[in-house]
Parts: sequence; C-alpha cells; structure tokens
Amino acid sequence: MDEPTHSGAPQLEKLEATVRRVVAELQALRVQRDTARAETEKMRAALRERGETLKRLEGELLTLQTEREQVRTRIEQLMAQIDSLTGVQK
Repeated sequence: MDEPTHSGAPQLEKLEATVRRVVAELQALRVQRDTARAETEKMRAALRERGETLKRLEGELLTLQTEREQVRTRIEQLMAQIDSLTGVQK
C-alpha cells in the first residue's frame, strides 16, 4: 500500500510548486496593478490641474483680445480726430 503514496508524492510536490509560483505571480501582478492605479490617479490629478489652467488661460486670452480690440478702436478714433484737425482726408 505504500506504493501509491510514493508515486503521488512527486505529483503533489509539482502541484505545490505550481501553486507557489502562481501565488508569487499573483502577488507581483497585484503590486503592478496598485502601482498602475497610483500612477493613473496621479495622471488624472495632473490632467484636472491642466484643465483648470487651460480654462483660466482661455479666459485671460479672451479678456486680452477684448482689451486689444478696445485699444485699437480708441486709437483709430484718436487718429481720425488728429486727421480731422490736420485736414488729412482718407
């Protein structure tokens, strides 16, 4: 009766080795997953910050474009007044 026990031992050892290898790989994958999740959250935070900066800069750009147009209009009006005083016709 000892014969079946001895022949099963190498198979059990092989199974144990396979289970240990799978457990080690699973642990490594979990570490990689956690690292990837942390990196993803970091990227999302950076993306949100960039989005906020972009919105702020778009607002500033619009303000500056509006101011530039107002200055251009005022300069054109001043030039027209100067031209009318000097008698220059366009």
